[in-house]
Amino acid sequence: MKLYLIRHTEAIDYETESVRSDEYRFITPKGRRIAINVFKMLKDEMIDLEKIFTSPLIRSVQTAELLTVTVKYKNDVEIANELTLSSSPEKILQLLKRNSIFKSIALVGHEPMMSTIVRTFSDRIDPEFSFKKAGVCYINMDLDKGKGKFEWYLNPKTSEFIK
Repeated sequence: MKLYLIRHTEAIDYETESVRSDEYRFITPKGRRIAINVFKMLKDEMIDLEKIFTSPLIRSVQTAELLTVTVKYKNDVEIANELTLSSSPEKILQLLKRNSIFKSIALVGHEPMMSTIVRTFSDRIDPEFSFKKAGVCYINMDLDKGKGKFEWYLNPKTSEFIK
């Protein structure tokens, strides 16, 4: 399975009259531009994307929506509570196994969960590895083994692939 891990893009880091808690933070105009540029770079890579799951938090949902528009994804984005901030890699693996009929899945979520998934599910165990906002990682996942091969990470700040 092709597993794409995507950290939500830049969100507001301040309170507004209507945003008083973390779960309601929304992405900024700069975050939108960054995410669209990243997803445009990956459009050909992700053309066969079959399923997108996102954290229920607004900033992740909005990032997933930008992904769908940019790569011309034709299906619905699905909320996955397994991608909340307090979830565990085991729950993510269960989500993936329940959806093993799909050959390519994108998970949109948060740090430190995205970095934890990389270290848990791939051969990249670098403790310094961490996702930048709007970063994307591709793992060639073997669900039977619960592990995969780290193929690349796209750093959104430099537009460079780390292999």
